[in-house]
Amino acid sequence: MIIKSADTVKSSLSFFDLLGNNETALAKAFAYLIAIDKDCYFEFLYFLGVKQPYNDKNFFSADIKTEKDRDEGRTDIELVSKNDFHIIVECKVNTGKVIKQRTQYLTSFNPTAKQKILCFLTQERDTNKQFQKDIQIRNTSWLEIIELYSTKKFTHKPIVSTFLKFATKNYSMRELKEILIQDLKDKTEIERFQNFGVYRRDQTFGTPIYFAPYFTRGATQQEGISNLSKIVGILTLTPNDIDTFRSDLEAFSQNKTQVDNWIGGVKHGNDSKDATFTYYFLDSPLVFKSPLRKSQGNEKGTGKGWISKFVPKNRCVSFIDFIKHIPELQP
Repeated sequence: MIIKSADTVKSSLSFFDLLGNNETALAKAFAYLIAIDKDCYFEFLYFLGVKQPYNDKNFFSADIKTEKDRDEGRTDIELVSKNDFHIIVECKVNTGKVIKQRTQYLTSFNPTAKQKILCFLTQERDTNKQFQKDIQIRNTSWLEIIELYSTKKFTHKPIVSTFLKFATKNYSMRELKEILIQDLKDKTEIERFQNFGVYRRDQTFGTPIYFAPYFTRGATQQEGISNLSKIVGILTLTPNDIDTFRSDLEAFSQNKTQVDNWIGGVKHGNDSKDATFTYYFLDSPLVFKSPLRKSQGNEKGTGKGWISKFVPKNRCVSFIDFIKHIPELQP
C-alpha cells in the first residue's frame, strides 16, 4: 500500500483506508463510526426499528464488538445494551443474498434480550423482514447505509464524511442509482464538463453509473440532454489537493493524458480553493443527435420517472426510463 507518493506533500488515504478494502475492513469501519459518534449510533438503531431513548446513558451502556468468536462462528459486528437488545450484523461485499447465515447465528443471541435482531448488510437491495421465533431477521444494503448518513444532519461531521468516502471509493456501491441528471448552465461548469470530462458539485455521496447534464435555456447550448458519460470514478476533495490524488485517478484510467486532463478540470476556474467538492471523472460521452427534453405540464405526476422544470439534486433515473425519452427511439 502506498501511503504517500513522491512529489506530494501529504497522503490521500484516510485512517479507514489502512484497514484494507475487503468486507472485514468495511465492517470494522462501520462499527467504528457508530461506536465513536452517538448520533450515528442512534440513527442506525432507529433504522433497524430499535426504540431506545436518545440519551448519553443509553449510549454509555452500549457494547459494540467486531469479530466476536462464538461456537456458531465469528460474527462481524455485535451491539448489546444490557437486556434491552442484542443485534448481530453480518456484512457482505460482492455477494448475493445470504442464505446459510440466516440460521447460523440464531442460537448466539442473549436469551434475556427484549429485542433480538440479525441484520445482513450486503450490496443487494433486499428489504425482506423475517422472524425466527423471537429473532427478527433484517436485510438491508450498504447503499441504504450510505444514504442514511448522506444528509445534512451527518455530512458536516468529519468522521461521517471520511467513512462515506471510504465506502464509496473502495466498494462498488452501484445499485439502482444508474443515471444522474443535473441542470447545467454555469459557463465554467460547462467548460469543465466539455473540455476536461469532469463534473463538479457540492459535496455529496453515492455512486451513479452515468452522468447526463441537462443544458438549461440560459446555458448557451441547445436545451436538453445531448451527452451521456460513464462515470469512471468519484472523489470528494478540496481543489488544491488534487495533485495528491493522482494515484487515485491513475486507478480510474491508465491513460496519462486523460489523468492530466482531469487534474486540469479540477483546477479549472478554481475560485473556492478551500471548499470541498465532489468530482465525477468521466469517460468520453455518447452524443445524441436530438436532445432529450424535460416533461412539460403542471399536472400532478408530471415528470414521474423522469424530469420536469427544475431538476432536484441527486436526481437519478433508470436506464429504462432514460431510453424511453431518447427522441430517435420514440414511436
